Amino acid sequence: MVFVLTAICVALQWLWNTRMPEKLRLEDGFWLLGIFAVSVVGVHLMLLNANKTGGNAFIRVFMVSSVLKFFIYLTVLIAFMLFTNDDKKVLAVHFLFYYLVFNALEVSMLYLETQKKKLQ
Repeated sequence: MVFVLTAICVALQWLWNTRMPEKLRLEDGFWLLGIFAVSVVGVHLMLLNANKTGGNAFIRVFMVSSVLKFFIYLTVLIAFMLFTNDDKKVLAVHFLFYYLVFNALEVSMLYLETQKKKLQ
């Protein structure tokens, strides 16, 4: 599922970069997308492992991963803002789009996995 969503986002990023004027292009957007995809896969695997152990452990791991993800994403955003030559507003819009899309995917995948566990 993450692969499909990442492929769709790659296609949208490519369309954006080919159709928009030069000043609105985000050449480093593919790096940003890769960071989101890798982090979602890593956190999802970690949370699935915690889901096997029990309720309290899962909640603790979920809260810790949410805080760590927030700070990592904030660090990534600041690094991109400081070191990229792309338009900062375009970067912020892409960042928020990827953040919302991949967080929605992560939450929905976790919800489906916890529902499967309850049915067993």
